Amino acid sequence: MTPSIRTLAAIFLVASTAAWFTEEAMADERLKCRDANGELSVVSNANGTTSGTIRHGGKLNGTTRAVFTSALTSTPNPSAFSYTDDFSITTDRGVLKAHNVGLFMVSNGLFTEIAVIDPSASTGGFAGATGAIYINGKTSDGGATFKAEITGEFCIAD
Repeated sequence: MTPSIRTLAAIFLVASTAAWFTEEAMADERLKCRDANGELSVVSNANGTTSGTIRHGGKLNGTTRAVFTSALTSTPNPSAFSYTDDFSITTDRGVLKAHNVGLFMVSNGLFTEIAVIDPSASTGGFAGATGAIYINGKTSDGGATFKAEITGEFCIAD
C-alpha cells in the first residue's frame, strides 16, 4: 500500500468513526431517561407465568406478565435458586418488554430480579426503550403472591 493510499484510508477511517459516534450521540440525545419507581403486586398463575399490577410507577403504571424461560436452578447456597423470565409491562402508552434474571431465597421468601429492557421488542411509546429495572420483594405465602418495589432507569423517546 502506497503512503498516499494509507493516508486516504486513515482519513476515511477517522471520518467514518467520527460520523458513527456523532450518530450514536444524536440517538442518545433523542431518548429521555427517567427513574423507575413503583410498587408491584403479582399472582402466580401456576402454569409458568405470573400476572401483576404496577402502581405509583408513573409511565410504568399498568399490568405485568412474566413467562418463565428456565426452571429454578440451584446455586452454591442451598436456599437460593436462580431463574429467568420474559417480562412485559402493558400500559396505555405501549408495552415495555424485558428479559429478567432473578434470585429467589426459599428460606425467607425474598427475591430480586434485574429486568434488562429489550428495545426491539417493546412497542408504542416504549419502542426503542433502553435501561434496566430492579425488582426486589417477598412472598409470604409460599409463592402464590408476591409484593415488590421497582427501581431503576428507563430511557424513551419523548
